[in-house]
Parts: sequence; structure tokens; C-alpha cells
Amino acid sequence: MTNKSNTKLFTGWHALAWLIGLFSLMFAVNGVFLYHAITSYPGEDTPKSYVQGLNYNTVLSERKSQSELQWTAQLGIDRQELVLRIIDKDGNPIGGRKVEVLMRRPATTASDTTILMQPNDNSEYRTNVGGLENGEWEAVVSIYAIEGNMVDFIALKKLQLS
Repeated sequence: MTNKSNTKLFTGWHALAWLIGLFSLMFAVNGVFLYHAITSYPGEDTPKSYVQGLNYNTVLSERKSQSELQWTAQLGIDRQELVLRIIDKDGNPIGGRKVEVLMRRPATTASDTTILMQPNDNSEYRTNVGGLENGEWEAVVSIYAIEGNMVDFIALKKLQLS
């Protein structure tokens, strides 16, 4: 009687195959995670942020000019309308300006929408936002100078649309 065992030897080729298999699995999983990370969030909240960083002294100067105006912006939702009131340092309403509002979601740029607000007789600015999805939004209000395309005032506000 011969005693023949069914055991197989673990050779260097087997170790190499396991090593290649495990590293291939690791790269595949990392590739899936990398794909979803890149496609789900652009990673840049402000366009050309690097260039803006180089010109940060200009940003500081613009913020100083805005604070010297001492304006106050009141922004809210009335039914399905976005309502803006701009008040100067003496408490007088400011009307007749070009006003743009960038409505954006906190986590994605896919739904970003720029809206032009129209003034009414009460020195308020109104626009319909009924077409926007419900949920949390951030409104970036840009109030332009009477003449030209320079922005005099920028206001930020988080809003909940329902």
C-alpha cells in the first residue's frame, strides 16, 4: 500500500499570484472610490480660487469699501418669492440697482442658478423662486453700482425652500 497524500505545495508562483490578486483588488477598490470622489463634488467652491488668492489684497480692499457703505441687506422668502430690502446707514431703502442672486446648493454646483431681481415701488427687489427644488440653498446677492458693472455690495444668506 502506498501512502499518497493529496497535499499540494505552496510555491513561489502561488505567492506571486496571491500578491498580484490582492494588489489588483486594492487598486480596483481605490479606483472606484476615486471615481466617485471626483464626479460627486468638484472640490472648488469658488471658480479660479487660486487666481483670487493671488489677488487677495484686491478682495480685502473691496470688503473695506463695502463695510464703509454701512448698508444692510434683508433677504427672505415670502410664499414663493425671494424678497430683498437694501437699507443704507441712515435707514433709507436703496432702490433702482441691478441685483443678481446666485442660488446655490451647499454640496454641489449642479443646481447653481443666477437670478436677476426686479425692483418694485416699495424699494424692494422680488423674484419668483418657485421653480427651485425644496431644501437648503445659499443665496449670494450682488448689488451693482448705478452706472457700470462694478459690484458695490455682496450679501450671503442661507435659505430653506419648502
